[in-house]
Amino acid sequence: MVANLPVGSSGGKRSVGDHMTVRYQADDPRVVAREGDVGGGGAVLLAMTVGVGALTFLPLPVMAAIQAVRRRPSRR
Repeated sequence: MVANLPVGSSGGKRSVGDHMTVRYQADDPRVVAREGDVGGGGAVLLAMTVGVGALTFLPLPVMAAIQAVRRRPSRR
C-alpha cells in the first residue's frame, strides 16, 4: 500500500520505501495513520503546551493587580 501520512505524523522521519505498520479506517482504507501516532501522544503534547502556557501567562494578571494595589494612594 502506498499512502501519504497526515501532517504531524512522525512517519516523515523514515526513508522512502521503508516498511511500517499503519492503521486504516474500515469504511475508507485510504485514510491511514502510522500505528505509533495513534497512541494518544498528541493529547499529551497539547496538555503540556496548555500547561506551560498557563504557568507562563497566569502570573501576569496577578502581578498587575499587586502593582495596582501598591500604587493606590492610601486614605489617611
